[in-house]
Order: sequence, then structure tokens, then C-alpha cells
Amino acid sequence: MQPADAVRILFGEATDLRRVTPAEVKSAFRRRVRTLHPDSACATSPCCGEAVSSLVSARDILIEHLRTAQEKAARLTAAGHRQQAATASPSRPARPTIVRPRPVTEKLPRKEHERYYTGVFPTYKLKFGQFVYCAGEVSWQDLVRGMRWQRDQRPAYGEIAKAWGWMTDKDIQAVRAATEIPGMFGERAVALGLLTEKQAAFLVRHQHHCQPRLGQYFVKERILLTADVNRLLAAMQRHNASIERGGGPIPPFNPAGLVR
Repeated sequence: MQPADAVRILFGEATDLRRVTPAEVKSAFRRRVRTLHPDSACATSPCCGEAVSSLVSARDILIEHLRTAQEKAARLTAAGHRQQAATASPSRPARPTIVRPRPVTEKLPRKEHERYYTGVFPTYKLKFGQFVYCAGEVSWQDLVRGMRWQRDQRPAYGEIAKAWGWMTDKDIQAVRAATEIPGMFGERAVALGLLTEKQAAFLVRHQHHCQPRLGQYFVKERILLTADVNRLLAAMQRHNASIERGGGPIPPFNPAGLVR
């Protein structure tokens, strides 16, 4: 999704991207999500989950775009000030610019004792974790560790329900105590009559969108670099788009130009 597409999703066709502020983005996101709330009369479409996902992506893309634009403008302003200062006092020798090299973050070497995928590249749509594993970029053990980290970082299901006003602390304790009812927290809450099935499904989607991205873990643990994550995300989108069109799989390529 491009920033221009994100603006159309949150604000509509007539909005100028150059005039949007981060505060307006957050306000528009809250306003649009409110209309998709399961208790809202407008939220009768079975595609509410996809709409919420699009709104979350549009918000994140716009916030990142505006932050990058602001940093670029600040750098240009600082460069202009330095140029003006040098022009205003030509008799003074210019101070030497000390260029401090940025710390180079290198990936850790491959873990030879762990399992990497070497089979045929899948012919179906993939999520990011599946894609990087099937591309041979991360080991199976690293993928499992990353998914466990992602699960531990996301907000608790009951706390989200409490924030929405659907459950109380007493309700949450009752669900946790009902160990005789099989299933996850949401399934037990529905069985106890504390949530509707529609509310439980919405909370699962909201919890998923609130969790950190799996790529953050790989970068944090130096399994992948940020550039690797961006490259693999683009490759995954190309692969999934090809599968959706009825074409074949498009595996990623390593720097040497060989298929992983």
C-alpha cells in the first residue's frame, strides 16, 4: 500500500497528502474504526475484519511516511542553516566536518546445527514467517522462537475485552477459572455467555493487529537486517499476487542471483 492509497482509505479521494498531520491520521483512524465496531449498526458486513486490517495498515504507513518526511525536512533545514552561516562569514576558515561512521550491524552467521528449509518452494499464498522460512533465510527454530516472542508481546485477550467495556475483572477471573470448558479464552467466554461469537472474533483480529511484526524480532536478534526484511516483504507480496492471479510461485533470490 502506497501513502496515497492510505490517505484515500482514511480520508477519502479529495484529501491532499501534503496537508495531513499525524494527529489527523490518528483521529481519522479512530473515527473509521468506531464505525466498524461489532456493536455498531454500520458493522454488519462480513468483511469487517479486512476493513479493520486495511485501516491499521493505512494508519501505520501514513505515520511512517510523515515521520520520514519530517526527518528529511529537518535535515534540509539544518543543511541550509550551515550554508548560510558559511556564506555570512567567508573570512573565517570553515571548521572541518568530522564524519563519524555509523555502526555497521552485521547478521549473525547461520546456525549450522539448526534446520533450514531446502524443499520445493510452496505454490500457495504465504504469511511472512512461512515465506522467510521457505526462502531459507531463517531456521525452523528461529521461526518458532520469533512466533513465541510475538505471542508474548501482544496484549492479553481479556485486557482488550475489558478496554472495550465488554468484560470486567470478575468476568476475566471467571473465564480463567473455568478450566473444565475446552478451548481458548474467547471460546470459554462465549460458552459462559460473557461474549458473543461476533465479539470474540473481533477481539481475536484486534489482538492480532496489536502484536509486533515478526520482522522486528529477526532484526532485533540480528537474524536479518532491516533491508533484508523489506526485500523479503516485497518478494512475498510478488509471490502472493502471482498465486492470486493463478500464476506460479515466485521464490526470492539471494544476492548472488540464485534461488534459495
